[in-house]
Amino acid sequence: MSTTQPAPQVQHRQFQAAEFRVTFPGLVRSEWIKFWSVRSVVVTMAVSFVAIVGIGVLTSLATRAAFSTPEGAQAMAAQGFDGVAASLTGAQMGTLIVAAVGVIVVAGEFSTGMIRTSVVTAPRRLGIIGAKAVVLAVNVTVVTAVAVLLAFLLGQAVLNTRDLGASLGDDGVVRALLGNVAMLVGVALAGLGVGALIRNAAGGICTVVAAIFVVPLLLMPIPESWGGDHIREFWFSNTVTNATLVSQSDSYLSAGTGFGVFVAWVVVLLGLGALALRNRDV
Repeated sequence: MSTTQPAPQVQHRQFQAAEFRVTFPGLVRSEWIKFWSVRSVVVTMAVSFVAIVGIGVLTSLATRAAFSTPEGAQAMAAQGFDGVAASLTGAQMGTLIVAAVGVIVVAGEFSTGMIRTSVVTAPRRLGIIGAKAVVLAVNVTVVTAVAVLLAFLLGQAVLNTRDLGASLGDDGVVRALLGNVAMLVGVALAGLGVGALIRNAAGGICTVVAAIFVVPLLLMPIPESWGGDHIREFWFSNTVTNATLVSQSDSYLSAGTGFGVFVAWVVVLLGLGALALRNRDV
């Protein structure tokens, strides 16, 4: 008589899926990788560095040449010579370039469809543009700060050959350097907001170019009786003018007030971009 042996009991080990949460530091790391993985962004950042330094040095050379004759020296003095402004001329061109970087960072994802992946990863969406803003601000600050300082040092070295240069210890010089860096970072963040609103790289860049270079020219003919002077003072690209100069101009807001209005412009544009990203379909 045979007996049936019971089958051995197999114990199955229960596995529990690990829970992963999307955190803001994780989004920042992701955006950092994406920022330096896009060739157009890397090239544009390099171009901004070269433009700030190169144009500043070339302008300083041209200024020194203008002082080589008595007539040229008189003309420069009549225009209100500012050696620091001459060496930082490249920062004005740099605003256009870093604004393009801000637009590309977000609009490029809409053109490639990558934004859908980002939204699936972070459904609340606001963290996406917040992480982009942090990464953009950090990178633009570092790159442009080095470029602005180098442009100043090289430009003043050129001007010092005719005893026209300034030093970091002179009144208003450090403020002008920091003001130019703050202007570049703010314009880049404004470009990010515009890019999130328009969602097209070409359209966003054209809009920023118009806001920085075209609209101020169109505001010039507005008479003072219509409030033209106040409109010009409070326009986005004019607000920070005195913060970037050693010699202050009465035609613009004071350095402190102008910088505060400039920050308000940037916050509003970023906020509008964030609302568009959160509420509109992708």
